[in-house]
Amino acid sequence: MKLARFFAILALFLSALGSLACSGNAGKNANSQAAATANHSIDNPNSPKTNVEELGLLVNIPYTPEDIVWKEDAAHKHLTGVLRFSAEDAGKLVAEAGKIRAPQNVSVPVESWFPDELVAQADMSGDSSLKGVSYAANNFYQEPYVDGRIIRVEGGDYFILELAGK
Repeated sequence: MKLARFFAILALFLSALGSLACSGNAGKNANSQAAATANHSIDNPNSPKTNVEELGLLVNIPYTPEDIVWKEDAAHKHLTGVLRFSAEDAGKLVAEAGKIRAPQNVSVPVESWFPDELVAQADMSGDSSLKGVSYAANNFYQEPYVDGRIIRVEGGDYFILELAGK
């Protein structure tokens, strides 16, 4: 009887210990799996970025943006960004860029990763594009991105920056 009780207690103890060990590993696996997923989304070249400091390593940013989202296609040396500046900085940017090259009216297709406000504005236009004025982007040039334009979207202080490398 004592031997049966001893084995029952031992079996209960070992199963509890095994259960704790498994749940500890499951939590670790879940955490490592979540971290791997997060790293994958950070490393995904197709996902837009919002880090102004990282963009500042690639291009010159003459004024501090209030909002930013951008994508880089390093393989094709192409960078597209959407930046929103304060009204004061937007005016300065337009004045400086207008001295380099005459502004031109343009229409730009909206991308799904653009800010919601711009996507909604494009949807209202009926042709999924944004109307704006294109200026020289010389103030943004930094190797390897030394060609492109900056477009002020009609009706606000959003700008679409399109740069290419040579």
